[in-house]
Amino acid sequence: MHRYQQPQAPSRRPGRLPVAVKREAAEAKSTRLRVFTEAEKDEIGIATLLGEYTELGMNHGRPTFQKVENAGSEVNVFVYYWDTRDGPEFSGWWFGDKVGGTQVWSRAMDSGKAPPRKGWRVPWDGDEQQGLLLVEVMDTTAAMAQPVSASNGPRHASLLKQEPDPDQRVMAERVKLAMERIVAAEAEVEQAITSTKETLSGEELDESSLLETDSILRTQLDNVQSEQKHLAKELAEGRAAGGTQTSLGDLARLAPRVRQLAVSVGSQLTHVQAALTKVRQQAMLAKQKASAAEVAAEREQKDAASLQAILPEAMDIVTAAEDAVETVAILAAAVSVDETDTSETHKAKAIQDIEKCASKAQGDLLEAKKLVNGHMAACKKYAPEAQKVAIQEFAALEKRLNEAAKRLTPLKRFRQEHEQKAAARKALMEISQKLSSAELEIEKAHIMTSTDSQMEQDDITSTAQLLGPAEEDLKNAKLLIAKRLNATSKDDLEELHQRVADASAKLTTIRQVLARQEEALAVERALSEVHEKIEQAEEAYLATSEAEMPFLKGLEVLPIQEGMQAVAQCEAACERCEGALDVARKFLNKVETESKTKWSKEGQKHLAAELKKCRDRGEETHQKLRIFKKETRQRKAKAMLQEVSEKVAEAENQSQALAEVVKVLSAELDKVTVEALKLAIDQSIAAEKEAVRTYNAAREVMSAKQKEVKDPPLLMELTKLQKKLASAHQEMVKSRQIAKGGEQLIKDKKVVLEEERKVGLMETLVEKAEKMMPAEDQDVKKEELIQIDSAIKSANAAVHASQRSLDKHLAGDTSAKACLSKLVSRVKEAATKMEKIKKTTKTQREKASAEVIVKAAEQHVEAVEAALQKVAEAELPFLKGIEVIPLSEASSAIAECEQAAKQVQEALERAKSLIATKTIEAKKFAEVASKPCLERLALQVERINAAAAKLSQFRKDTESHKRTSQMHEAAEMLKKAEEEVEKTIEAGAPLDTEDLSITPEAATEVCAKLGHLEKAANKTVTEALVFLAERRKDVKGTPKEVELEKMQAQLIKIKAKLQTAKKNASQQEQRFVARKLAAEAAQRGEEVEEELKKVQAAAEPLQQSSGFLVQSNVQRLAAVVQELKAKDELKQAGKDMTLGAFRAFVARLAEEHNSEDSVFSEAEVEAMFHHLDADNSGDLSESEFQGIFAEQFACVQPISMTESFSITDGKSVAKLEVARSSALKVGQAALRKAQQAMRTEALRRELGVEALFDEMAGEGEVARSAMQRRLESLELSLSSEQVALLLDTIMESSSEDAVISRWRFLRNFQQFYECQKNIALTTDFVISNCKPKRSLNASEVVEVLEGPQRDEKLGIERIRGRAMRDNLEGWVSISGNQGTAFLKERPKPFVVCLIDLPLEKDFLSSGEPPIRLLKADEVLEHLEGPRSDTSEALMRARCKALSDDATGWITLTSQQQVTAEKGHQKFFSCKNGVAITDGPNIKACKVFRKLEAGEVIRLLEGPEVDKDSGVTRIKAACLKDGLEGWVTTLGNAGTLYAEEQTQYYTVLCEAPLQKAKHSTSETVRALRRDEAIEVLEGPVEFTPEITERLKARAVNDGAMGWVTATTKRLKRWYPTYMCKQSTVLQDTLATKSANLVRRVEEGEVLEVLDGPKEDAEAGLLRVRAKARKDQAIGWITLRGNQGTLFLAQWTARDEQLAKQPKEQKEKEQKEEKEEKKVATSKV
Repeated sequence: MHRYQQPQAPSRRPGRLPVAVKREAAEAKSTRLRVFTEAEKDEIGIATLLGEYTELGMNHGRPTFQKVENAGSEVNVFVYYWDTRDGPEFSGWWFGDKVGGTQVWSRAMDSGKAPPRKGWRVPWDGDEQQGLLLVEVMDTTAAMAQPVSASNGPRHASLLKQEPDPDQRVMAERVKLAMERIVAAEAEVEQAITSTKETLSGEELDESSLLETDSILRTQLDNVQSEQKHLAKELAEGRAAGGTQTSLGDLARLAPRVRQLAVSVGSQLTHVQAALTKVRQQAMLAKQKASAAEVAAEREQKDAASLQAILPEAMDIVTAAEDAVETVAILAAAVSVDETDTSETHKAKAIQDIEKCASKAQGDLLEAKKLVNGHMAACKKYAPEAQKVAIQEFAALEKRLNEAAKRLTPLKRFRQEHEQKAAARKALMEISQKLSSAELEIEKAHIMTSTDSQMEQDDITSTAQLLGPAEEDLKNAKLLIAKRLNATSKDDLEELHQRVADASAKLTTIRQVLARQEEALAVERALSEVHEKIEQAEEAYLATSEAEMPFLKGLEVLPIQEGMQAVAQCEAACERCEGALDVARKFLNKVETESKTKWSKEGQKHLAAELKKCRDRGEETHQKLRIFKKETRQRKAKAMLQEVSEKVAEAENQSQALAEVVKVLSAELDKVTVEALKLAIDQSIAAEKEAVRTYNAAREVMSAKQKEVKDPPLLMELTKLQKKLASAHQEMVKSRQIAKGGEQLIKDKKVVLEEERKVGLMETLVEKAEKMMPAEDQDVKKEELIQIDSAIKSANAAVHASQRSLDKHLAGDTSAKACLSKLVSRVKEAATKMEKIKKTTKTQREKASAEVIVKAAEQHVEAVEAALQKVAEAELPFLKGIEVIPLSEASSAIAECEQAAKQVQEALERAKSLIATKTIEAKKFAEVASKPCLERLALQVERINAAAAKLSQFRKDTESHKRTSQMHEAAEMLKKAEEEVEKTIEAGAPLDTEDLSITPEAATEVCAKLGHLEKAANKTVTEALVFLAERRKDVKGTPKEVELEKMQAQLIKIKAKLQTAKKNASQQEQRFVARKLAAEAAQRGEEVEEELKKVQAAAEPLQQSSGFLVQSNVQRLAAVVQELKAKDELKQAGKDMTLGAFRAFVARLAEEHNSEDSVFSEAEVEAMFHHLDADNSGDLSESEFQGIFAEQFACVQPISMTESFSITDGKSVAKLEVARSSALKVGQAALRKAQQAMRTEALRRELGVEALFDEMAGEGEVARSAMQRRLESLELSLSSEQVALLLDTIMESSSEDAVISRWRFLRNFQQFYECQKNIALTTDFVISNCKPKRSLNASEVVEVLEGPQRDEKLGIERIRGRAMRDNLEGWVSISGNQGTAFLKERPKPFVVCLIDLPLEKDFLSSGEPPIRLLKADEVLEHLEGPRSDTSEALMRARCKALSDDATGWITLTSQQQVTAEKGHQKFFSCKNGVAITDGPNIKACKVFRKLEAGEVIRLLEGPEVDKDSGVTRIKAACLKDGLEGWVTTLGNAGTLYAEEQTQYYTVLCEAPLQKAKHSTSETVRALRRDEAIEVLEGPVEFTPEITERLKARAVNDGAMGWVTATTKRLKRWYPTYMCKQSTVLQDTLATKSANLVRRVEEGEVLEVLDGPKEDAEAGLLRVRAKARKDQAIGWITLRGNQGTLFLAQWTARDEQLAKQPKEQKEKEQKEEKEEKKVATSKV
């Protein structure tokens, strides 16, 4: 039925469609329709309409029906009625997809209560076809609606038996139906009333809409009245039938509702009639007004003419009066009070002239006013519009006169005012002189003070000196103003007062500014002195750093004299610093005290803030000084007590040495040997003597110093040293006690050694047992399990023996209890291990068994997958692009497929059986072994299920291939049968031909052969029929069954043809003799006919209607007609002429012209007639006949069309353009040849198309001339015009200086196809000889390297191409031999960047720096891929750069390289403040700066020990600032200044420091080589996500590399843009130096010629484009530097949407959004 969708029914007005009211109960659907046809053939396709329909509800007072079979399906069919509310052209019964819808199929113009039987038009606006569509109404409730009576017979008797009270049921059904009808009527009436109210509530009512509403309401009123009658009839019938009171009451209660409906409709009808009357009255009034307006217009025209006659005179008089006033004004303006060089006599004469002219002007004004007033009185009698215009004009003249009078009034008193002004002028000049002097001085002072910076003292003084005279001049000016108060005008006086006030205010402001400047200057002076004092204190503190340098070189113990000298320098520096701080503190307090009474609050606030900063600086310096003084005191005490310290230290060292010696005796016995104990006893005796000696010497020095030192701090230090000496003595006593028990230790040590040996042997056995335990994933054999059990027993026995021996030794008193206790712990630990080994043996064994199970399952599954691979190989013959392959090959391939499927099925069954058995076995294991085993088995089950699914699909495909092959076999059998029948017929042909030279023997032989062939053909036909019958059983219910039915029908025809041939065979023998006799008689006649045919065949090309002869004859005919100028004949010829009339016309021309040129044969006349009959209608129209005089020309170059023959005088009326469509077709055809020739040239020279472009262009573009030479060298067999059109097609324009860029050249000469359906990529062009390389998947892109070439044998086209996904080359079919399209041509692929992306060197993401960063909107040429990036794991860490504390993530190691490594260099961290110097010699070196605690340095040389001072120093580089020098790491007294750190990494090559863990995240900065970093988190293993990567070349600069392809990063690029915001088209890439071509407005479409390329200076991406509007070419910016989008991609889809109606566009966009939403939810 889809063919009936157009034309559709016209759309109806919104809000006018009544809803269909559905019935509530299924029992109410009593009426049914049967739609059928009596036509023998259904040429239109009405099958969808045929069938049974059930009643659905009511619409417009008629029942609505729906087709039963289609209920709930996609296409619903309804039969419904539509009244005249939308006009009579929409009324009647309809077939449609919904009630009141716009999709309709058939219509019957009938208004009956039920659909008519006949009269249906298909389509709805076509003609009625008898018997095509018939509708029969079947009322199933007819019997039910009648009362039960005796006449109804047995049938009703049976009903009475089945239903106890049929009358009540029938009555109830009537009530129900009546109620449904009334509800439907109420709904329709309500909607009609609503529609009526909407119409009446409109602002503007028109008669047509009111008439339409009136028609609707009258229809509803008729329906309601009809329902009233029907209801009354049913009530009467119900009473007559003896209905119950309830049923009759229900019917009676419906009557008021119906009456109310009638009242409502009647009321609305009254309103509509009133509105209609009103509209008609308004139309009548409008008509009357129009008539009155015509009369008024005539009067207006007359009065307007009168006004035009008198108005110019009045305007001239008014203008003359104004000119007189203007003359007076000009004379008055010439006499000025300010003029000093004019004589008084001259002024007097001028004043007299002014008075005289003023008097004359007054008279002119009075005369003009009189005239204007008279005209204004006369124009009051004019028509309204003319009166209005006249009053406006004369009022304007009156206004001009009044203004002139006002202007003249002051000029009358000119003499008086002039004298007053002269006096005032003189007084004003005197005052102004005084005031100007004061203003000048004040302005000078204002200029000097109007600066934001601080003024100097000299400037302040000079400014103050200027203010005195200015103030005096202001006072004098005020006095003069008071004296001359009456002599000056009010305006001048106000001006003078204002000047004085302004000057006074400015003077006051200047004095305030000077006061603030003086105060600020004083504050700055005070602050300067305070800063100076603070800086002196800070400089004094800096001197302390120089004084302490001897202590920072690493020598902790200086020589006594050098140390005391350094201490004295530090104390002197402290005193100087303290003095400077005290001076600064006192001065600061003084300034702060003075400021409270001396300066303003603002100055105090500023001063307090600055003083606080200075006080903080002083306090900071003071705190530093306190620390320095403390350190100095400590250093002084250290220097003075150096000798005592050395003696005490020596005593401590000897005591420590003794302790170290006896430390061996106090150590744990398991950590010492017997020999070490013996040696320690010998050494302790000598060490004890030395310790006693040094202790006594220290006591003597200590006593002497206590008598000498009196300073309390030094005494405190001595006390500390005394305590240290006492501590050393106590340590010495302890060591003596330890040395006494040495012999017993030796005995105990021997016992420990023996027990350790036993425990060690026991642990060896336990360890052996542990080692024999299998790993979780290790296979275990039975022999290994026996060895494990034996090892466990041996180790268990050794554990028990060790326990008994240790318990025996621990029972006695021994010093080795601690060691023996440790051995006991070891034994217990070993016992625990043994218990653990025993417990875990079972689990290990179960895990080993589980692994064996899993491996067996994996082997079986792998066997299944291997068999599946063979299945794929077996299917390859069907994937080569040949849909119908030879029968033998197909049979062989299907057999291989079935065998492969059988092998897969067997492998599947074996695998399933094994896994099922092993799953039961694994469930018995412990959970730790069974759970992973079952999980892995479940994975194998999933693989098996996937393989089973593939096998199922393969079997379906194989069955499909098999059916296709069988269909092919059936076709072959059919063809064979047909061939054999044809052979049979052909065998009897000698007897049926006209050749009678055959002999009787030959005829006998023919008959025998004919009988043999008949039997063979009959056998073949029978076998084919049997084969087709079997195949029909296989494909029953499929589309193939129809095809087989056709084959059977064809085979039956062949069989009938065979029977006919057999029947004719007997007759051929009899006809043979008769034909032989007749042939001799006709032989000579045939020879003549053959000769005639040869002549006709030779002359046939000249007689063809499209040939040269016909064209020549037409031209001759046109020349004859023009020569005769037969006007009458031409008119007659202009009418439609048949062939006979045309022959008569040509014959008449021949008679009148009487020459050979006008004579034509009948064949020539007929050929000309058919040539001129363009529409093949059989007669010539006037326009067709006039065509013989017309000549057509094609425009090949743009040219103007002029209005006359003369070129110089003719005006252009139009511009003729080149025939674009034809030229484009020619150019495209030539381009196809050029593409193939260019690829052939590249293939011959083993080059790419890009290399050919480089040969022509180098690094630039190819000129049109160079391109033309190359095309001509390819021998394309093209004319010069075709080459020119080809160049116009590929070039930017048709001009001679046009060029072609690399981008445009590659788009035109590289050819690409997109795979539409999976197809094999093979090794050779010939399909039968080739092998498949791999299968091309749908959406893959292939670049054409050779072809297309056609395989004539198979009838398919193939190309040799390169698969862009993996660069694999091979041959592939464009389409199959049955028309299936495998490849579809597409443009060269480009992509555009949606965000900034890194262009990387290699396919694998290694974390190396990118080639460069691609900008958003950059376009890339797709070269290879996309391919999945399965990068290996990277070691990443979050780290901190030690040079600037920058943090981020870095790749430490990748598959390609090691980026950073620990231990590559050595680093030291400062533990205490230490100096960095220029040389290794600590005494002769120079200090660079102080290294703070925590600072990290990198080792360059060392460590080296200074032999003179005993310090350890290294040469290092500071990571903070790169400073290199020598640093002390260990002082000569053991203080650690710098410690080696091993946690730092060294960067081995430049690498990016990135913000996030992901290797493609944003870069913080690049880490330099040899830079040090500290790892804060990690290292952690990071596996990059599997991403799609493609190789591309940037159009901007040709950079090539790999990018990650996602929908958020890249999308397909189209070489068309739409302007989104108005911008400019310029002539060059550089924006700053470019000239404007024209402005591009929003919505314009541009085609890209080159780019996008970057304007390096402006940093903008621009494209060279051609405007589609006017072909203007230039460079245009894609996006502004602030992100403003100027151009957006414009795809073919966008263009298609732009051409669609708005509603359809919105619908498609909504569907597209829904599809995306569904796709997203699936993901």
